[in-house]
Amino acid sequence: MNFRSLALAAILGLSAPVVADVAIRQAAIAQSAPTGSFIDNNGEWEITLWFENGTYQYYGENYYSGDTLSLSGARQTRNSNPGRREYIWDNGAYEYLVAWQPSDPDFVRLQVFDPNGREILNRLMERVYY
Repeated sequence: MNFRSLALAAILGLSAPVVADVAIRQAAIAQSAPTGSFIDNNGEWEITLWFENGTYQYYGENYYSGDTLSLSGARQTRNSNPGRREYIWDNGAYEYLVAWQPSDPDFVRLQVFDPNGREILNRLMERVYY
């Protein structure tokens, strides 16, 4: 076996656990995450959550300002409350956190944190069926 074959085998052998870890984490999120559209009680914010190509997606719209935001690739946090699940998308230095309890599947909480970690939005949102 030549040196190139050994190097390629070593690289593939080292990268396989990383690829498997990412795939396993995304599969775990897919089995335990809310999907669909959710709106706050005054109709200002609506978010839609879904899976596409194994990646958890976020689309948010502010109906008052017309602003929209699409984010991809959430990470799931480890929460001390076993009944609560949290998913975080990064948008630059801002974090968009969606919290969900499977026991109450028609509600999520959207929180947005600025670069200093200060909460700038906190909304309880209810599932909408179109």
